[in-house]
Amino acid sequence: MPQDSSEEPRSDNQTRGEIDVAVPLVKDLFFTVAGDLRVAETAENRFVRGEVGFLYKQKIGKYLTIVPRYRYRAEQLFNGASSTENRLSADGIVNFKIRKFEITDNNLFEFRFRRSGNSQRYRNRLKISHPVRIGETKIDLFASDEVYYEWDERAWTRNRFKVGFGKDLGKRGGYEIYYMRQNDGFSRPGDLHVFGIEFEFETKKLFGKGK
Repeated sequence: MPQDSSEEPRSDNQTRGEIDVAVPLVKDLFFTVAGDLRVAETAENRFVRGEVGFLYKQKIGKYLTIVPRYRYRAEQLFNGASSTENRLSADGIVNFKIRKFEITDNNLFEFRFRRSGNSQRYRNRLKISHPVRIGETKIDLFASDEVYYEWDERAWTRNRFKVGFGKDLGKRGGYEIYYMRQNDGFSRPGDLHVFGIEFEFETKKLFGKGK
């Protein structure tokens, strides 16, 4: 029998390592591969996850980018349990600068297809970043806040506040190191303290001429 959610801890401490790789296929169309390792105090939050998919980037005007996307995700918990998911999503990303501050507002609609039940949700993430120089090293300090609305719950279910810094690794990659505080009254454990690092890379084009 499943464990009563009232017996599960409400909070947890977590460490995350993530990597995302985008492979250009043709103009604005990418094949994507990603991996995610999470280590935590509770068994439910200790797992590895991999995904493959496709995304298409369409810039509209100076400030707006539309990104429809498909992903297949497979998750393996350290205790042996596993799950899979097909996910369709569409991002509407507004990005602009005010002096040296870069502001990004990401509006994301997700449709999740799982054996445990399908669901839909909306996510909004506002991120503000600012470049700084430490000696010869240039980094971007950032802060962001993301909220989740779940249609099944008909409620705003989750908030994620994140602070950290990012650094470019040449023209095709970079990383971010961050601390994140998550508050979620609908999941157990839902209130998280997270330290993580995320790498993002883009390869050369597989077809046609690449830069």
